Amino acid sequence: MTLSRNPAKGIWLMIAAVAAFAAQDGFSRYLAGEYNTLMVVMIRYWAFAGFVTLLALRRPEGPRAAIRSRRLGTHLVRACLLVAEICLIVWGYTLIGLIESHAVFAICPLLIVALSGPILGERIVWQRWAAVAAGLLGVLIILRPGVGVFSWAALLPLGAAFLFAFYSVQTRLTTRVDPMFPAFFWPGVIGAVLMTGIGLPHLEPM
Repeated sequence: MTLSRNPAKGIWLMIAAVAAFAAQDGFSRYLAGEYNTLMVVMIRYWAFAGFVTLLALRRPEGPRAAIRSRRLGTHLVRACLLVAEICLIVWGYTLIGLIESHAVFAICPLLIVALSGPILGERIVWQRWAAVAAGLLGVLIILRPGVGVFSWAALLPLGAAFLFAFYSVQTRLTTRVDPMFPAFFWPGVIGAVLMTGIGLPHLEPM
């Protein structure tokens, strides 16, 4: 598959994605204060799977063609990475808070840059390193996490950052041979199946 390069469109899509993730994380933090983490993540995945299934049914090429992939094994790995990442970050919300968790998770772009070279073969110039580092510093200054954030619980969002960085790099690899939609669809559906098996024993009355 030939990837188109449109930096402006990519930037706006990233802004929209960050806004959606922010709303989703806020809702997850609220629910995690009332219910256990596994149940919250399971419900979140049910919504994710329902959304991507609805999109697949509305694809002009038909749902079967839309979800066809030559990298199902990679999608399974990606789904497992994303499930683990979301469980860790939501658990982190309950222990050190949303702001502090994201202050630690902000290292994720640096990790993606670091992995892009050896795994994707992309050339990382020093200007990109500097820009990402400056962005990370800006996030830390804005969020101003408390000194107490660096406890064992800070390892949860840190681990989530590593997992999401690997997930992001694997996503890039799959889109080199597949359309983008299967890379969006399969982690949602596979993740919902995994989390249903994990989360149902921990279901609480709402």
